[in-house]
Amino acid sequence: MYKVTGTDPTGRAVTFACGTDLQALDKVRELMGRGFRDILVADPKGQQTSGAAFERSVGLEYD
Repeated sequence: MYKVTGTDPTGRAVTFACGTDLQALDKVRELMGRGFRDILVADPKGQQTSGAAFERSVGLEYD
């Protein structure tokens, strides 16, 4: 399971669980569009990546 964490515009930290890398990619793009900051993605192994880096690495497979 992937975990997407970000800080919403009011300063509250929020975490979302995503089953696949594609779902996590969609969530990262959604959060970026909604003005979230400090977006991090944790993969099933626990490795954390910034939202932008995750989008670049996974986005190439699906675009």
